[in-house]
Amino acid sequence: MAESLREQLGTGENFRVRVTIIGTLVSIFPMIGIAFLIPDAGREVLFWIYWVILAGCLLQLLWILFKNPTPSKRPPLLTRDLAMGWAILLPSLLSSFWPGIVGAPLFTLLVGATWVAEKIRNRSVTS
Repeated sequence: MAESLREQLGTGENFRVRVTIIGTLVSIFPMIGIAFLIPDAGREVLFWIYWVILAGCLLQLLWILFKNPTPSKRPPLLTRDLAMGWAILLPSLLSSFWPGIVGAPLFTLLVGATWVAEKIRNRSVTS
């Protein structure tokens, strides 16, 4: 089963994007469980640590997008995987991380904008 899961996650940039998004979505549940078990002072530190992790995930997705700016030169399915960056919105909402609440949908719009910009550029070149 491990090989099957590894094959499904892909390789290279696709693997990094998929693991980042899945890890972010799954990590909110243990964080909430731990937050119920620790005192208030520890809870505040826990949330700050989690917010740093969320910010790092958003920055990693942004870095991968900047390394692969044009959709036609991206590995297969990378555009779709990057567009799934909106999923970071859920953990951001549950942990009240405002940069993630604003940044996740904007990131998805940025991925869409790169696709639209390339289509417009290709249309003007062929005309």
